[in-house]
Amino acid sequence: DRRAHPRDDIMTEMAHATFPDGTLPPVEDVMKIAANLFAAGSETTARLITTSFKIMGDRPDLQQQLRADRNLIPAFIEETLRLETPLRGSFKLSRIPTTLGGIDLPAGTTVFVMNDAANRDPRRFESPSEFRLDRENGRQHLGFGHGIHTCAGAPLARAEAHATIVRVLDRAAQLRISEDHHGPPDARWYEYDPTYMHRGVKELHLEFAPAPPAGR
Repeated sequence: DRRAHPRDDIMTEMAHATFPDGTLPPVEDVMKIAANLFAAGSETTARLITTSFKIMGDRPDLQQQLRADRNLIPAFIEETLRLETPLRGSFKLSRIPTTLGGIDLPAGTTVFVMNDAANRDPRRFESPSEFRLDRENGRQHLGFGHGIHTCAGAPLARAEAHATIVRVLDRAAQLRISEDHHGPPDARWYEYDPTYMHRGVKELHLEFAPAPPAGR
């Protein structure tokens, strides 16, 4: 439809994108990319938000810091993306012969790049396993990829996570993990989705008390 009736939107841009020789890709291929574009934006953001509340429930100290200073929320989101990357990696194609990690890769080799491994690289991040709100290079993670393939929805995902966290902190006091479902703090149990591509729990049960009305 967008090829016959163009509009001022991303679907039209995708429908009219061409190969270097000027030819149009098959409609089926464009539809697959479009489906991935819209599906990825919902699932990964949902995992980011869920993991954010999981961390807050497991770390009351971090939750208290966020309640005391909402300006720390962006740093909290970046550390969540770094340590609990919703999209663990992506497939890449070696266009030329190269060597990676001592392994020779002929041209045309498909590799799976583990973004979450890079996010814990001690050569890039000091004390990489620690969740730190004062990390100066916190945004240098690969949670949204890098370069020309950086996630186009990154600003929206950050904004959605920020707005959700603010709203929940405003409305809910003493956010905590349900011990009936996930066990006590010293013996937590979560069931993760069995997939190498995404990271996130299948379900998260939270308990909270309603926050007192503003001004009281």
